[in-house]
Amino acid sequence: MKLKNISPLGALDVPLLHAIVEADEVIDVTPEQAHTLLQQPANFEPADKAAKTVAADLAAEQDEAGASTPDPANEDATDPASGAGEEGEGQ
Repeated sequence: MKLKNISPLGALDVPLLHAIVEADEVIDVTPEQAHTLLQQPANFEPADKAAKTVAADLAAEQDEAGASTPDPANEDATDPASGAGEEGEGQ
């Protein structure tokens, strides 16, 4: 499976691979490594059909996670807390 380093930073030290991946370099990785590295879409892109399949699977997983029920603890997170007024009020 092949991935390409597209990082705007250029060469990347990738501990997962125990290697430095040069800018625009195409590397061979295992499916597990591809799954991890493709979670960094600003740094790596698929460079063959197998890697594109992994990327599509990741996108589907993220879509499913985003479609889940919102956390009720975060509901109304944009509303001010009850009793919170202007700064200095009540002091």
